[in-house]
Amino acid sequence: MGELLRQMKGGGATAHPLVQFINYGIVGGAATAVNMAIAFVAAVHVFPALKPDDFMVVVFGFPSAPPDISNMQRGLLQLYNNMIAFPFSNIFCYILNVLWVFKPGKHSRLREFSLFIMVSGISFGVGATISLLSIWLTGAQTSFSILIFTIASVMVNYVARKKIVFNG
Repeated sequence: MGELLRQMKGGGATAHPLVQFINYGIVGGAATAVNMAIAFVAAVHVFPALKPDDFMVVVFGFPSAPPDISNMQRGLLQLYNNMIAFPFSNIFCYILNVLWVFKPGKHSRLREFSLFIMVSGISFGVGATISLLSIWLTGAQTSFSILIFTIASVMVNYVARKKIVFNG
């Protein structure tokens, strides 16, 4: 049990793969919370993208976009909101991954950070495409599209960061 706790506190690449994945999940969850919080704040205050029947409007009383906004417009506005959230959540995620999950040193710090952002950009593109299509093709709620964006991004990030950016 003591070894497990030691590994949870920062075993990095030397931690058991299950412990490393759990740590990555915790860091990813925290980064996701940062991303979603900023995306929702932006969807309310910067580029209004919540429909009047959106979950966050109905349950929490968030203000909505004009009711006549088209799905095309709403999808693009939410893309802009995700773009605002992207740098904040990625810098947060990079710092926690270096400190707690992966062992840095496979590349120079600048190259490592550049690769990290490149992988994040690819996962952003995958998530944004799926998110936009969910709004454009099905009229999905903005809240649902943010969730889809997040799930798609996480699926790409773990493997690419482990194999390309860090020392396993």
